[in-house]
Amino acid sequence: RSDEKAAWIMDRGWYARFSLLTVLAVFAWLTLWPSIDQWVPAPALVKQYFEKKISPGLDIRGGLRLMYEVEVEEAVLDRRNTRSEQLLARVGEKLDIIPEGESPTREQRAKIREKVTIKPQGDRGIRIAFKNPADADKLDRKTVKWYGDLREKSRSGGVVVLEVRSEGLERIRESAIDQARETISNRIDAIGLKEASVVAQDTDIIVEVPGTEQSQFDKIRDIISQTAKLEFKIVHDESDFIAELDDLPEGIEQQVEFPSAGEDKPRVESTFLSARGEDARQRLSAYVDTLGQADTIPEGHDIRLGRLEAVDDENAGQPGEEAWRTYYLYSPVDVTGQHIEETYIANDPQDGTPYVGLVFNDLGARKFSKLTRANIKRRMAIVLDDRVESAPVIQTEIGKNCQITLGGYRGYNQILKEAQQLVVVLKAGALPVPIRPANEQMIGPTLGHDAVRKGAMGALIGVVLVLCFMVIYYQVAGLIADAMVILNLLLLLGIMAFFEATLTLPGLAALALTMGMAVDANVLITERIREELRADKSLRSAVDQGFGRALWAILDSQVTTFLAGVVLFQFGSGPIKGFAVMLMIGICTSVFTAVFGSRVLFDWIVRGLRVQKLRIG
Repeated sequence: RSDEKAAWIMDRGWYARFSLLTVLAVFAWLTLWPSIDQWVPAPALVKQYFEKKISPGLDIRGGLRLMYEVEVEEAVLDRRNTRSEQLLARVGEKLDIIPEGESPTREQRAKIREKVTIKPQGDRGIRIAFKNPADADKLDRKTVKWYGDLREKSRSGGVVVLEVRSEGLERIRESAIDQARETISNRIDAIGLKEASVVAQDTDIIVEVPGTEQSQFDKIRDIISQTAKLEFKIVHDESDFIAELDDLPEGIEQQVEFPSAGEDKPRVESTFLSARGEDARQRLSAYVDTLGQADTIPEGHDIRLGRLEAVDDENAGQPGEEAWRTYYLYSPVDVTGQHIEETYIANDPQDGTPYVGLVFNDLGARKFSKLTRANIKRRMAIVLDDRVESAPVIQTEIGKNCQITLGGYRGYNQILKEAQQLVVVLKAGALPVPIRPANEQMIGPTLGHDAVRKGAMGALIGVVLVLCFMVIYYQVAGLIADAMVILNLLLLLGIMAFFEATLTLPGLAALALTMGMAVDANVLITERIREELRADKSLRSAVDQGFGRALWAILDSQVTTFLAGVVLFQFGSGPIKGFAVMLMIGICTSVFTAVFGSRVLFDWIVRGLRVQKLRIG
């Protein structure tokens, strides 16, 4: 009776294991089916619930390969400039001009600059010159040490020179590359391109997009190239700096406008520079750069360009030649794109023009409210990638919501397209530094199709030969091994389809290698069972002992190969990483099918069919 009870418990365990194996096989097939629909048509119901597919890689399908160089040194300059702004506030606290922990207002910044001058020095240095040399003692080493990436380089006569630490430079550069790769990946995912791959290699970002649609490639280029650095700055309209510039280059002229510059200055005369023609932006930008290089722009200010809507006099209301203008801005930035919680597209109720709406997070709303409250009736420039998109007059305090107008004398569809792209890049986040196109390749599908056809044919012939050999040499055990090899392939491809993996030529090589390892594991088990049978063990005992003794040999060999895959994934480039991932997944499925799946079939033969002798070669 106890033997019957033990057998019943054993049978119940076998049914559970067999059910698990069956469910996994069916689920893997259903997941894989839509990917092979062109060869084995899948029912509509299957495609409705199993939408994910294996995507052919760039080397198989053809497509676009883009390489961008990350301008990592800009990350160092940004860190230095950020620290300069923070030091200005900290010095203001030390000089009792602003309360501790608060951001200085424009008036407080002016008072601080009356006592201290903070300017960049070299690529990573900050020069702090105190008007009263005794005030330099207030910027002590403890204060400098609070900024972990700064160190004091020199101190003499009221002048303190700080610089970004050498050991922190590499971390800043690596962080910029990682953030750039993540941001580009988010942007591509936002437009639904799951097949594209984005990898970082040294200071380069490589983007591979399988396919043949030129319009899709153009859209990707436009979205990737945008830095999407969004800033809100106040326009200094009452300044005479632009009006006092002389010896302007040919093609650049001064113009006058009369905006509001505060509640007590409803109309002031403000001068700006303008240029017209095809190369207007380049000419104006080059001149502004010369002003910056000559250190002519007053401290605490910068100049940005914006489009000047020129109108054709002969055809009123129609756009004229391209025109650009300057905006003279206060340089401190209190609110940026990092404070945005949500972006959306809406239409202006007056003329129906699309615009991009912004919703700030709680911190951004507080900062934006403070900024607008202090500058009512002044113009606020909305700066995107160093270009002023619009400069509306602040009519009242603004809280969580703001809008970016992209209008002008352009068509509705063009404005809507720009708005859609801007929403994508703002949601994905700004690139930490600019990126520069380094290389672009269009890879035709012919070579890929030919290579995959030959590779697949070679792999298929190899697998068929191995399966035939197993049946001929190991007979019944060979049939079990063949069943597990096929199940292993099904599980592996099902996992790839479930995660929408991309199949590349190195991945095909890993697939073929995995089939070989799956056969090898079954060979070890079968040989162990044969050894036990030669020692006059019963079939049931031989199966139990064979699986028990083969287990550790299988695990030893597979674990070492798995570790090799980990190393390849950690240090390899894109194709090598694809090979490594396929290899590691294949090892896991091979161990599962060999140790778990084969045991289920052997138990069915030995315990279910009660076979006393088994032909295993």
